[in-house]
Amino acid sequence: MEVSRRNLTTVLLCGSMLLLWLNKNAGIARVQAQNPPTPNSIQFTNITDSSGIKFVHFKGNNGISINREEFGPGVCVADFDGDGWQDIYFVNGRDLYNRDISVRNALYHNNGDGTFTDVTERAGVPGTGYGLGCVWGDYDNDGFPDLFVTQYGRNVLYHNNGNGTFIDVTDKAGVAGLESGSFHSGATFFDYDRDGFLDLYVGSYVALDPDGPRYCNIGTVRSSCPPSAYKGSSDALYHNNGDGTFTNVTRGANISQPQGKNLSVGAADYDNDGRPDLFVANDGLAAYLYHNEHGKSFKEIAAPSGMAYSASGGLMAAMCISLGDYDNDGWLDLYISDFQGSSDHLWHNDAKGNFDEVSDEAGITGPTHNVLSFGGGFFDYDNDGWVDLFIANGHVYPEIEQASPGTRYKQVNSLFHNEGNGKFVETGTLTGISAQTPHAARGVAFADFDNDGFVDVLVANNGDPPLLLHNGGNGNHFINFKLVGTKSNRDAMGARVRVVIGGVSQIREIAGGGSYLSQSDLRAEFGIGKARIVQTLEIRWPSGQTQVFHDVPGDKFYLIQEGRDELGLQHFASPLASPSENKPR
Repeated sequence: MEVSRRNLTTVLLCGSMLLLWLNKNAGIARVQAQNPPTPNSIQFTNITDSSGIKFVHFKGNNGISINREEFGPGVCVADFDGDGWQDIYFVNGRDLYNRDISVRNALYHNNGDGTFTDVTERAGVPGTGYGLGCVWGDYDNDGFPDLFVTQYGRNVLYHNNGNGTFIDVTDKAGVAGLESGSFHSGATFFDYDRDGFLDLYVGSYVALDPDGPRYCNIGTVRSSCPPSAYKGSSDALYHNNGDGTFTNVTRGANISQPQGKNLSVGAADYDNDGRPDLFVANDGLAAYLYHNEHGKSFKEIAAPSGMAYSASGGLMAAMCISLGDYDNDGWLDLYISDFQGSSDHLWHNDAKGNFDEVSDEAGITGPTHNVLSFGGGFFDYDNDGWVDLFIANGHVYPEIEQASPGTRYKQVNSLFHNEGNGKFVETGTLTGISAQTPHAARGVAFADFDNDGFVDVLVANNGDPPLLLHNGGNGNHFINFKLVGTKSNRDAMGARVRVVIGGVSQIREIAGGGSYLSQSDLRAEFGIGKARIVQTLEIRWPSGQTQVFHDVPGDKFYLIQEGRDELGLQHFASPLASPSENKPR
């Protein structure tokens, strides 16, 4: 067919315009994929009162607080009775001044209908001393998570009997911890030698000697003392013997730090060699990174790796540790919180064993400069497939308002949205986080408490009630996995979960501890945006076994057993079921 020159010119022009339009929109699509739109519908609502949680933290001060009374509490989350709903354990202080004031820790059972019931007395887990932090872990692989509480003085380990009750097995297990100091802080269960049993790391903070200083001055105002006024104390690493007992292997494993001032600890495989490494945050000392040397010992490499100090070479107060892959490149990055006036820190994992601080480029330096940050870390609050950052804020000196007018003791928390391009944008006002009542916030746990597919936030506050923030959700989708180890430890701590959606890969590592004196939901939950299918699901178990599944439907809660090549669904007991009626599935 003959085409005139005019028609040919028209066809070529239209074709060129079409190509330009397609290229332009393809470019827009690529930018949108890399820069997800800031969420405009997520709202966090304070549901503490309506949930039935009546716990109030008691810091135990007698007049001006001393150092110990300002550093708690932590909070930890687990499904202790196997009914599919995440329960809560709150750690409390004690009266150490002989005033006959009786307080205890609190275990709240999730009723599955948006409310919680205090079952502490029936469960038998009130704590045995001045509490600071807690972690859950099924150390004997019987299917029920056990509870370890760090305290000032003796720690306590509660064995879960599987019928809604617990028994104190601290002495039998050998984890009281008095050989490592008395001011115990962050702890974590992790299987460092991959023998299928969870080991236990317990940090210690400063040495509060009876004859040591109790009060110091901030300017001309009397207050508690900073950590620099005290010597440090030793950590402890306990190896699980597999018979209900633990052996202290701190020196043999080469992680003895007699002058450490531990606050937070995180166990994760940052170099992708299949073994969990240990990150330890110290207050006013260099941070530690213990590389796992084939499950036999550890090598401290924080300085050569680039995360012992801030980018400017300064020491950090270092309250919180969180590891997460914020840029979805398959390598865990690192966040550590810091003192007011110092800003928080974000390090990018360069996949070569090094961390590069990118706090300025990421946009968190300015917004975190004028708050004192404690717990929190990475989680995907809007299910767009990029982990965001929540930070609990609060000062440690109640007298700071007198010494430094304009500085607040109780502060509002912070929320940063991950833009998907290496940058974070503060969204506290947009999401309702900034509208909440200020507190001296400490520990933070993330969990999907109502199993609606969106992760909620629980904040433990010093001297106040906690803050349970319900995530109202948006139109994005999710997928959730509960892993059960067989050759690996039952909780699958150390397992790496990877999902691929539309060419974008996300990872989660099952890990205890982290945040600040706290522990989050051990289920791996992913936001998958507008997608409804996960193209590839890959699980690397601590035993070394790998399982791969394809075309997995989203918006479901899956139960995956190691070595079983089929996907089960998590079981949720009906609301208000008695804890003794619920069995693990």
